[in-house]
Amino acid sequence: MKNILIISSSPRKKGNSQILCEQFKKGAEAKGHQVKIVRIMEQNIGFCRACDGCMRNGGTCVLKDDMAEILKMFQKADVLVLATPVYFYGISAQMKTFIDRTYPIWQHLGKKEVYYIISAGLGEDIIERSLGDLNGFVEHLEEYKIAGKIYATNVMDAGLVKNQSVFQKAYDMGYAI
Repeated sequence: MKNILIISSSPRKKGNSQILCEQFKKGAEAKGHQVKIVRIMEQNIGFCRACDGCMRNGGTCVLKDDMAEILKMFQKADVLVLATPVYFYGISAQMKTFIDRTYPIWQHLGKKEVYYIISAGLGEDIIERSLGDLNGFVEHLEEYKIAGKIYATNVMDAGLVKNQSVFQKAYDMGYAI
């Protein structure tokens, strides 16, 4: 049994990447894994202040918000799922904030099996252009394997993924862990 952490950065509760996260979770739980979805929009997470206070005090951020608990879950996770919609050729602001706030533990991000769930209103070329921040973050893990990617393309309106093959693929990918 693996400990799976899904970081969902969709601002919409019923957005396409969020729906795919829930499908992934159902598949993984059906296989017996422990799964936690963290919806960044529902958390109290401030922006990194670049003060380096965390570097001076043993890796604890000076901001007292929900990120401290999320970092604990992150460090315990065997599997990390990063889910984001694409906005203006990039990841969501919520995902970027999450990535930036991992700075206190950036030298101890651990070993993870990684999955991407990405939705976009346009085609796969737009998704590929948006991966720089995600790939850069994952490359800072001590050891990683990108084990799967789900790209939901041409899904501007919330809920459209339910009618696409990626809906089942998300369940199947979670189940395959």
